[in-house]
Amino acid sequence: MPDRRSFLRSSLSVAVLGGSLPAAFARAASAQALPALGRSIDPANVLVVIALSGGNDGLNTIVPWSDDAYHRARPVIRIPDSAVLKLNARIGFNPALAGLGELYAQGHVAVVQGVGYPDPNRSHFEATQIWETASPQRPLGTGWLGRALDRMYPAGTKPPSLFEAVALGDTLPAALVAAHVDVAAIGGLNGYAYNTVKDVKTQAGVLYDGARPGGSPYLGMIAETARQAYHGGDELRARISGYTPAVTYPTDGFARQLRLAAQLIGSDAGTRIIFVSLGSFDTHANQRAQQDRLLKYLGDGLLAFFNDLAAHGLDKRVLALTFSEFGRRVNQNASNGTDHGTAMPLFAVGGGVSGGIYGEHPSLTDLDDGDLKFGTDFRSVYATVLERWLGRNSTDILAGTFAALPIV
Repeated sequence: MPDRRSFLRSSLSVAVLGGSLPAAFARAASAQALPALGRSIDPANVLVVIALSGGNDGLNTIVPWSDDAYHRARPVIRIPDSAVLKLNARIGFNPALAGLGELYAQGHVAVVQGVGYPDPNRSHFEATQIWETASPQRPLGTGWLGRALDRMYPAGTKPPSLFEAVALGDTLPAALVAAHVDVAAIGGLNGYAYNTVKDVKTQAGVLYDGARPGGSPYLGMIAETARQAYHGGDELRARISGYTPAVTYPTDGFARQLRLAAQLIGSDAGTRIIFVSLGSFDTHANQRAQQDRLLKYLGDGLLAFFNDLAAHGLDKRVLALTFSEFGRRVNQNASNGTDHGTAMPLFAVGGGVSGGIYGEHPSLTDLDDGDLKFGTDFRSVYATVLERWLGRNSTDILAGTFAALPIV
């Protein structure tokens, strides 16, 4: 009989099913499905959310190269004018984002400037929760995408695929926690499975010391979750086995996530939402080397990903959206890094994106106690994705009405 610790380590940590354990223990009131908007939305559209974890510095990502205030604030860590990939007379890409620059030149990248929210939080954990639950004022138990899934599939119904939404990582992000829809977290394709056992329900019982079948109200739920994961690994590998990448991806971990995302999208796995992450962007010291390396991963990975999708005729039905929990302060610190700040740029990337620059770059002199003032509420970006890409009414998902942007 396996012990409790080995069961958890070998199964739940490898194939976490959508907040299914916490959600099942605290069932929320079931929500009614919201009708799709009148706008014609391709039901095969896929959203790929990319978390730039740690707090990405926006000023060295989209560089205000012609602004003297930028150069004064960052005498050591600034990007030299000659190196910037200029977009116009004021701003340009960090040169490490050359891959993203190629996609921008093709018209497939929207740069949304100055994104934030009122009374910003500078704690990594709390700010991440705010962005992933879309709730700056009060904590919520479900994520913005989790609530969208709950409305797509009301209580008592199930998505047509176990892989309707997936997180490519060992843990489920708050953004995908739903009240009654299970979401898979896949740390690695070969590891996505439960150990072979004859009696899943008996093994599940070790989660509750001394529990026996019929002795706990949760054993049936855990057993069903286990069965789904047990069979889900084989099912997923079978579904994506026929997809062959058309390009050679970089070898870093982020590119490997995108390669698996392309396999999911190009197969019959039925996946509509994918969550990936890249980090850490918490650059308090010696920022240039760390951030430039990560931005190169981002740009080169996205270029390979969309070139692969385009070769398969899939790029127009995939939208990639970046976010980070906060930006960084305007002035560099004494360690040639930057500290936690506020507003930042986001990228929307895809064959169906209306490429260009949206919003004004924040002022580097009209500051809020040393921090940038935001111009676009991040919930407007989410409303755009929900309404114009996923075809859902965003008002109750976001607990308010936020103007959509013309990026798609």
